[in-house]
Amino acid sequence: MDTMEEVNTSTNDDQFTLNNVIFAGRGHKKCVVCRKDIRGGTMVMPKAARLDLLIIHSMYAPQGVRCCSSHLFNDKHLIPEDKIIMEDRQLLASSSIPSSSSTGTKRYSSKFKKEWLSISHFSSFLRECKTDPTKAVCIACNVQFSIENSVLGDINRHIQRKKHQECVKSVESNRSKTVDTMFHIPTSDLQKLCAAEGTLVFHGIKHSHSYVSQACTVKLVKKCLLGSSITKNINCNRTKAREIACNVLAPSLTYALVLELRDVTFFSIAYDSSNRGNSKMLPIVVQFFSKFGVKHGLLEFIEQQTESADALFNNIKYVLEENELKLSQVVSIGSYNTNVNVGNNHSVFSLFNQLVPYLIKGYCYSHILHNSVKHGNEYLLFDVEAALLKIYAHFCRSTVILKHIRLRWLNLLPSIERLIVVHPVVKSYFLNLEHDECPNLLFKFFTSNEANVLPEVQVANLSLQREHTTGLNNRLKDNFFGCKVGQLLKNIQSSNQVEDLKKSCRSFIRSIIDYIEKYYNSSAAFYQSISIFSEIDIEKIQWKDIQQCCTFIHDIIIDEDGLYNDFNHIRSKYISLREKSGGIVKQVESFILSNLGASKQVVVPLYDEDSVHDDDECDLTYDSDSNDDDERNAKCHKEQEESLWIRSDYLWAFLLHGERVPNLQRLVQFVFAIPVSNAYCETVFSHMKYLWNNNRNRMKQDLVGAELKIKMNTNYTCTEFYDYLLNKPDLLKEIRSSNKYSHIAKVPRTA
Repeated sequence: MDTMEEVNTSTNDDQFTLNNVIFAGRGHKKCVVCRKDIRGGTMVMPKAARLDLLIIHSMYAPQGVRCCSSHLFNDKHLIPEDKIIMEDRQLLASSSIPSSSSTGTKRYSSKFKKEWLSISHFSSFLRECKTDPTKAVCIACNVQFSIENSVLGDINRHIQRKKHQECVKSVESNRSKTVDTMFHIPTSDLQKLCAAEGTLVFHGIKHSHSYVSQACTVKLVKKCLLGSSITKNINCNRTKAREIACNVLAPSLTYALVLELRDVTFFSIAYDSSNRGNSKMLPIVVQFFSKFGVKHGLLEFIEQQTESADALFNNIKYVLEENELKLSQVVSIGSYNTNVNVGNNHSVFSLFNQLVPYLIKGYCYSHILHNSVKHGNEYLLFDVEAALLKIYAHFCRSTVILKHIRLRWLNLLPSIERLIVVHPVVKSYFLNLEHDECPNLLFKFFTSNEANVLPEVQVANLSLQREHTTGLNNRLKDNFFGCKVGQLLKNIQSSNQVEDLKKSCRSFIRSIIDYIEKYYNSSAAFYQSISIFSEIDIEKIQWKDIQQCCTFIHDIIIDEDGLYNDFNHIRSKYISLREKSGGIVKQVESFILSNLGASKQVVVPLYDEDSVHDDDECDLTYDSDSNDDDERNAKCHKEQEESLWIRSDYLWAFLLHGERVPNLQRLVQFVFAIPVSNAYCETVFSHMKYLWNNNRNRMKQDLVGAELKIKMNTNYTCTEFYDYLLNKPDLLKEIRSSNKYSHIAKVPRTA
């Protein structure tokens, strides 16, 4: 095409624009100047020559074009007199050359679209890659392949591969031989078979069996219990059991917990971290008021890389958003009383407080009481804790005398109790040692009067870790430190020693009171107002108390008129039921047992709450020679959860059940959602250490998290869980489906 008439190089405009610059072309077969075919004596046009072409002839030549060497002098600049052939030229504005802005941008990469999963041609093998959106996963081949170039073209090319076609044939042939068609199992028996496999997995997790033990149990059952089609066809070995736990049971039980959280107005978040080798594990737990009282649950169990405030905040916020839970529902954040958690400047609490203005700090009262006693020890005349450490260090390899002493926080009182039991033996042992062999600290401990009295003082005061702190000021006022302490003080002859001991005891109690008040004085009005809900006799609660408590709820508008009517209705119900059917206690017991399972331990009387669980009772159920304290703690706490006693939250759940009192129900949910301690997180760690022991150290974090969710988010017995599965056809379908294996390889091979 001849464009000489279209191109006019003589222009009055001295500026270079797209409308007056000619495009020389991109061809490499002809000279850019004379348009002759490339032969010998040509070269790539240098940058200086291309610049001369643009300035002299208003013609742009892109990098890489060639020209005859005869058009250049010094092989660098263009000879100005040489004629430029204008054949097949066009303006730069109408050419297809990309602009500099487009050439500098990053190439577009296609990403996976979930709509492809609905295409029948792809749905049988195609899955989304969770770690890289520009890749797809083929579950037939168990590989990842890139889709960033041509999307569907990449998928179709993968389909045409011989290896993929062979894998698809293998999958189809195996899929056609399902359990029910292979063994001719009726539908009802198939449901029971899937329920039996799911229950076996639950049984192994509940009792902390390994998956090797699980597989052995299945083989033993099939060998010993013949004659049943279910027993004959059951198959639940290690891989299948692990996938049922990770991809069926744990997500289902966690989702049930999430549904309960969405139905309540308020809930609280609690967290803690614990080291496992090089990893730091972070359980995120919730507390809320369910239909049957206060309930806890494990929402997520993740590995925390760094324990900074920002990292903790981002992870907890992500877990809430992932489960579609609203931040406006969070009433409190519970954690240990450290700066990174509850500090005033930059902490996890302060970051959440920016999003939820009226958030409440969920202090751990057990931690506060322990620290108060720790600070109080400085005012005593003798450090019992230091003496215990010395004694334990001396007998650390002994298996008889001080075997059960454990010097961890909140365990100082049991250590002192154990020392008192063996005190005569230990005292005789150390005093019979040579003077240079017995440490001076222990020699003073076993010979001085102060040391003989202080263990009893410690026993009396460290019991605050189990009891209420009410009455400490009265003890201080009356100089009462316990009956046994008073008797020991009378045996001391020196009046100065007695006064010194009394003074140290008063300082000890005063420091405890000051430490506790430092945390709770600023919120004293709030805690005092919500304490009315601990009252068992509802008739004693006055309307002004309810009204005062209602003032602390800011985000949710409560109709005060409706709240008044709701409160009077519930109080009337309490009065009418109080004398019926053996009293309110029996009715609440029956209500809780019928809804939380009848296979629980005996319910204790209403006003004997403090004697429900003594540590000695828990110890009697285990071998006294067992030194696996974490196992014992986990099992002991589980028994405490299963043993029901009448609590105020049980009473309120009973009174609110079946009643339409929305305003009072919101208020009750607000009060009972506030955590009082971080004990539930410690329970999670006890279970974690028990199941993730040295014999199972190859377990991955996701499997440990799945087992913990199954343990913590249900109170079913194994037989009750079998009945539960039979009523869940969707769960049974997932158990027998092959989709549960889709996450076996978290990072599949790259194609």
